[in-house]
Amino acid sequence: MSKSTIAVIAFSLALVGVAGPARAQYFPGGGGGPRPTENIEGFTVVGKSAVAAKPNLVEIDLDVAASSELTADAIVKYRDAKRRLRDAFGALKLDNVSVEERGLLVDQKGMMNPNYFGGFQPNSRTKTEVQLTRKLVVKASNVRQMDEDGLLQLVGKLLDVAQDAGGRVGGQGNFNPYYYNPYAGFSNGLIRFVLDDFDKLQEEAYEKAIADARARAQRLAKLSGVTLGPIVAVRELAVPGDRNFNTGNQILGSDDETPRKRLESSKFQEIPVRVELLVRFETRSDSENKGRAGGQ
Repeated sequence: MSKSTIAVIAFSLALVGVAGPARAQYFPGGGGGPRPTENIEGFTVVGKSAVAAKPNLVEIDLDVAASSELTADAIVKYRDAKRRLRDAFGALKLDNVSVEERGLLVDQKGMMNPNYFGGFQPNSRTKTEVQLTRKLVVKASNVRQMDEDGLLQLVGKLLDVAQDAGGRVGGQGNFNPYYYNPYAGFSNGLIRFVLDDFDKLQEEAYEKAIADARARAQRLAKLSGVTLGPIVAVRELAVPGDRNFNTGNQILGSDDETPRKRLESSKFQEIPVRVELLVRFETRSDSENKGRAGGQ
């Protein structure tokens, strides 16, 4: 076979490949290294939706702390301080208010002075002063149906009781010059509003995201002159409540707690439950539809 004949055959095969139906490689799932791929004719679109609801929970972070050069004295002071706070909130006799304890921190007090101009001033104490600190979270539930005035009265009462009992509101931790925290600039404020019962809203958001994806794919199918087929794959791009960093209404979560599925906001307003899905639809050409109809 001559070189010219081989060149003609290769060129003809290239033309056949170009003229054939366009197919897209789709990788189902995500991560975990290479996966088997299949060629599926169709469209991949992103479906988005958001369903909003008011928060159902209010949380206030408190720090209870005590320090002494003698560890035994620090323990006594710490127990007394925690008991005062718990008794103060118990005296309110509010069924929807509870106090939750977080992890205990045992540290030393006064090692550095971050307010010293030009650097850090070493502690001049000859003995280490032991400090015990525990975060308390005051929770007020069932606030969704409350009006603004009733909510302000409740929050104001909780803040006043906390400070009168010696609690440090806001949960400000000790400054550590040797530890870099990229989220140190974010502040949860005095209180945070939480949406943690959004299961029904999430289901509605998923349904709307699928409907949005189908509408987008239908538009593409109409413009392309093909018929939209069934869904062949779905991948979650954004799932409500799974992130712990600051993104709009979803703010930095507690650093010492197991991540919980919840949405948080610093404002008492409707919090959107957002869903984003990557949806793959199969498509059929007119010839395929006629073939299916003829075979029936």
